[in-house]
Amino acid sequence: MKKRKKYSSILLALVLFILCFVNSGNNAFAVNTDQAKPGLEVMFIDVGQGDAILISCDDHYMLIDGGTSDKSDLIYTVLKNKGITHLDAIAATHPHADHVGGLPGALAYAVCDVAYVPVASYDNASFNKFKTSLQSKGVPLAVPETGSKIQLGSAVISVIGPTDIEPSMTPNDISLFFRLDYGNTSFLFAGDAEQQEQQLVMWNYYDLLDVDCLKAAHHGSYNGASSAFIQAVSPKITVVSCGAGNSYGHPHADALSLYKNSGSALYRTDMHGDIYVTSDGTQLYVTTEKQPQGDIWSSGNTFSSASGSSNSGSSSTGSLTTTNQAGKTDYVLNTHTGKFHLPSCSSVSTIKESNKVYFTGTRDELINKGYSPCGRCHP
Repeated sequence: MKKRKKYSSILLALVLFILCFVNSGNNAFAVNTDQAKPGLEVMFIDVGQGDAILISCDDHYMLIDGGTSDKSDLIYTVLKNKGITHLDAIAATHPHADHVGGLPGALAYAVCDVAYVPVASYDNASFNKFKTSLQSKGVPLAVPETGSKIQLGSAVISVIGPTDIEPSMTPNDISLFFRLDYGNTSFLFAGDAEQQEQQLVMWNYYDLLDVDCLKAAHHGSYNGASSAFIQAVSPKITVVSCGAGNSYGHPHADALSLYKNSGSALYRTDMHGDIYVTSDGTQLYVTTEKQPQGDIWSSGNTFSSASGSSNSGSSSTGSLTTTNQAGKTDYVLNTHTGKFHLPSCSSVSTIKESNKVYFTGTRDELINKGYSPCGRCHP
């Protein structure tokens, strides 16, 4: 009997030694669905083709974006199911409808202390509706300065963008750019900031870009990532928020290659549904609403280009129409550069056929979709 107790004690000591050794590393990333709930939760809400992120820390809450207006009920339901009746802050990263449209749903359920926006005014129906909702609830509007900090429980959120806003900047490039720190773990929320703005952020705040988890800019678009930016961020986890079968082809193959080559794990709302990244201050843990069906590294559905369609008739993806009858269209898109042109623009002849898409619609529709006007023909 004494020998058995002795051996049991030795075995217990050995197990404890192994556990201590395993947990002594400095790894700040783990995928684990069985751990006790840590102190910080970042929920990437599946709002389809849009962004919505709910941050919870020590019973303090911040909502970043809310998807399109038809997702207001979903945002309302998420807050209700979690019993969140008070938000410390709401942030609308920029005025586009797929980010700001659903935010009134949050204000319909929860009171809010302050709303952060990159600009106080913008001629956009969704943004103006959001401002009206804020006014009706008595929520003040604030434009945070770069370099300022937001306290959320024991988490600290640093504002590192946008840089000085110029009239020529696209709505995407005026996106609020946040870094969140909780213990030794960190997150970067880049809104829809494209490469031009990312370069400025790298110039001003390069040392703050190296984080554990990246919310991919612009839904995984090619113009939301560059080799230099991803190298600076070096994310262990990348989350892409996009809708299944979206008409923009998000996420794009070019961006996916950058994330994959960086060694980052990848999660996508179009394939994983709601994504939860939690932290105990030392490690990150990822759980998802569902298992992905298909290859997570596959790009989204791409635009049908002129070279990909037949020589007669037309094909349509949402409001984007491909046709070889260019004279009947309003604009010509370059899906590689993200620019749109008048059909008579001299730049149109230089666009590769595989990147050329004809569009019938308004200028504002294209800008709301993330395209910017050509500087030569000024459409």
